[in-house]
Amino acid sequence: MFTLSSWNGARTGMPVGRGLARRTLYVAIASIGAILLVTCGGGSGINIPPGATVPPSTASGCASAINSATGKWVTVVNNTYTPPDATDKHFFSYNQPSVNSNGEVVFRARAKAAGGAGGGEPHRGVWAVDLCTSPALQTVVDTTMPVPAPNNQVDPVTGAPAPAVFNETPSIPRIDISSPLIATRGNSPPVWTYVDPATGTETRGGTTGIFTWMNGPLTTGVDTLGNVPNFSYFQVPGAPSGTKFDVFPGSPTMSSGKYIAFKGNFTVEEIVAGSGVQPVGKTGVYFRDISVPSSRVILIADSNTMIPGQTVPFGSTAPPSAAAGKIVFTGLDNENNPTKGGIYVAPMVERPPFTAPSLTAIAQIGDPVPDRMGVPLADGSTFTTFGEGLAYDGRYVAFWGAWGADTRSIDLVCPSDGNKDRIAYCKKTAPLPGFITRVSVPVNQGIFLHDTVSGKTLMVARSGTGEAFEDFLYWVYSGRPPGTGNSPDDSDGEPPRWRSSAFAAVDGTRGVIFKGSRSPIPEVTVPSSGIYAVGYAKGALSDVVPAIEVGNLVAKLDPNAPADSTVSSVGIEREAFRNGWVTMTMSSINPAGESWAGIYATHVSALNDIPPTE
Repeated sequence: MFTLSSWNGARTGMPVGRGLARRTLYVAIASIGAILLVTCGGGSGINIPPGATVPPSTASGCASAINSATGKWVTVVNNTYTPPDATDKHFFSYNQPSVNSNGEVVFRARAKAAGGAGGGEPHRGVWAVDLCTSPALQTVVDTTMPVPAPNNQVDPVTGAPAPAVFNETPSIPRIDISSPLIATRGNSPPVWTYVDPATGTETRGGTTGIFTWMNGPLTTGVDTLGNVPNFSYFQVPGAPSGTKFDVFPGSPTMSSGKYIAFKGNFTVEEIVAGSGVQPVGKTGVYFRDISVPSSRVILIADSNTMIPGQTVPFGSTAPPSAAAGKIVFTGLDNENNPTKGGIYVAPMVERPPFTAPSLTAIAQIGDPVPDRMGVPLADGSTFTTFGEGLAYDGRYVAFWGAWGADTRSIDLVCPSDGNKDRIAYCKKTAPLPGFITRVSVPVNQGIFLHDTVSGKTLMVARSGTGEAFEDFLYWVYSGRPPGTGNSPDDSDGEPPRWRSSAFAAVDGTRGVIFKGSRSPIPEVTVPSSGIYAVGYAKGALSDVVPAIEVGNLVAKLDPNAPADSTVSSVGIEREAFRNGWVTMTMSSINPAGESWAGIYATHVSALNDIPPTE
C-alpha cells in the first residue's frame, strides 16, 4: 500500500520508484475500508448540534451534479475561462477555493489579455460558481465595481456622484457552510467624506472593509468608518467610544446565513512606561449580524481578554472560522514566541455591550499531544504552539500544532513575482546574501482532528524523525511596506514579513484533507508536496492516502492543459471539503515551458473515493 507504512518501509532501504508509487496509489485507494456516510439524498452530511440551523437538503438540486463529479475531477474554472465582465481577458492565476455543503464554490483570481496585450494591471476579483445549478461564473466583486454604501464620493469638478471603486480584494473569500452567504475583504480609495466632529475639518475615510454577497447584490458587512457618528455601529466594541477598526487581517468567515466573523486590528492611546501616552496597536475577534440593519459589532475576545486559565491577556488573535452559530479561533500570548494560549470556541450570541463570552478550550499550550488513537504520546510531549488556520464544520475542528524543542532551518528567498514595493522591501531587509531569510521550523508538528462533542483529539498525520512527512508549513512574504499608504495591494495592511500557514479541511462525517511535504527517501523521487486524505468513521482514522501530488500528470485532471503537463503546485483552504465536495487549485507546467492553472472539484461519499489524477 502507498501509505505511511509503505513509505516508512521504503526508508529502510527498499528501492521505490514513481511507477510503483502510482500503482500502489490505486491499491491504497481501493483497499481502505468503506466509511458509512450521509450524502445528498440521505441527509446533509454535516454535524449539526442541537438547536443549530440545519442546512437545506441538497438531494433535489445536487443529484445530477454529484453524479457528474463522482469518480472524477470536474473543472470549476481554468485558463480557457473569461470573467463575465471582461471577456477580452482570460484567467491565469487563482487562490484556493472555498465550497459550501450545496456545491457552491467561491474563489479569488486574476485575468489578463492573451499574451499580456494591453499592459496594465490584471483584472482582479472574486467569482462564484454553483456546481448544482449552473457552471456559469458569477461576479461577486471585481476591480471595476463601485464600493457599495456607504459611499458618498463625488466628482470634484462637476459634483456628480462618482463612487469609489474597488482596487483590490486582498484575501481569500469564504462561504457559509449552510447558505450561499459569501464574505470577502475589499480595498479602495476613501469612500466617505465627512466633517470630523473633533476637529471640524473635512475628512475622508473608509479604505477597507468586509463585504457580503448572497446571490447579489454586494453589501457592506463592516468597514473602517466606526469613528463617524452615522456609522457608530461599526466601531470597536470594548474600546473607547468612536474607535474605528484599522484593518481586518486575513479572511472573514460566516455562519447561519446572517453572521460574519472576523479579526480586527485597531489603535488606542495608552500610557506606556517611560514614554507617556502613546498609540498602541490592539487586536481581537468579532462578529456581526448582517441581517439586522445598523446592528453593532460584537466582541468575542481581544487584547484585553484574559487567556482562559491564565493571568495574561491575548497578545495575538487569528482570523476565525465559524459554523452552526459558533466561532473557533487561535489566541496566544505572543505570536512569535508563545508560552500560553491555544484554540478556543465560543457561541455567536448577543450579549451586553463590550462583554466577551465564555471561551471553551479545544487545545492549549501545555496539553498532552495525542497519537492517532487519542492516547497521549509515550514521551509525555505537550503542545508548544498552534496554527492560525482552523477548519470547522460545526462539530469537528482540524488544526496544526507543534511540540518539542527540536527545530530545523530553512532558507526563504524573496519572491520575484507580485507587488513590486513589497518585493523591493523584502530584498532591502533580507539578512543574508541572495535575498535570503533563514527561519527555524519545528521538527515535530502535525495535523489534528478534534471532536467538540466528545472532547477527543486525534493525530491525523505528523512529521518528525522516521515519519513520512517532513513539514506541513508553507511560507509567503506578505504585508504593506512602509510609505506605500493606501496603494492597491493584496496585503493585510500589517508590516511585511514572512508568514507560515498550514492547510487542512474537515468534513466530520468523512475525514480530513491536508497539504503536506514528504520526507526525503534515498533513491526515491518523493513529491515535494501534495494534498492527502485521511478517512474518519466511528471515532477512528484510516491510513493517509494521496489525492494529488506535485509531479503528477495533469491530463486526467484537466484534458485542456498543454500536452505532457505535470503538477507544479497544489492548494486547499480550510473550507475546501464540505458535505462530500472537495475543491482545490492546481498549477502545472510542461517540458516546453507552457504553464496552466485552474480550480477543480470532485464529490466523494468516502475519502477513499477521491479519484486518482494518474
